[in-house]
Amino acid sequence: MTTTPTRYSATATMILALGLSAACGSDEPDAEPSNRGGGESTGQTSVRNVFIEPSYASDCTVQVDAPAQLSFTAINDSSTEDETLSEISTPAASRVEIDAPPEALTLSPESSIAAGQPVANPDDADAPAQSFSVWMVDLDPGVEPGQSVPVTFTFERAGEITLPVSVDGCPTQSN
Repeated sequence: MTTTPTRYSATATMILALGLSAACGSDEPDAEPSNRGGGESTGQTSVRNVFIEPSYASDCTVQVDAPAQLSFTAINDSSTEDETLSEISTPAASRVEIDAPPEALTLSPESSIAAGQPVANPDDADAPAQSFSVWMVDLDPGVEPGQSVPVTFTFERAGEITLPVSVDGCPTQSN
């Protein structure tokens, strides 16, 4: 029995396909979620679910003279040390205002804080029941829905975490 070039090609194609499918799978239990914006971390501190909600005019143009809400969750995975969010900055606004008392910006070990989102710390009896607000003031006129802008979160232990943050689209479309 002779082997033809077609049989070699079919065998090689099947081996390549099996190799690629095996390489694409992951059994890694700690794989990062692919959620909305963020997921960046430095050591045991991470920022997730980050997005910007600007104010829109009736024609769905961004109102750069109105504050835009920055929503996110910051997580402290350390089992022993507190972490504190000390500042947020972006070149897409003249300033970022954090509307929270200083103690609300401290993350106890294995806890999180959330701006513009519900807080979920079921194991922490001292977790705040309400989230706090963060506002980007005097947006750059170039900020548009669907684009991303760099935002830097500065923590006392972790230092700076900079990530691209998406600008939400207009919630209602005009006809």
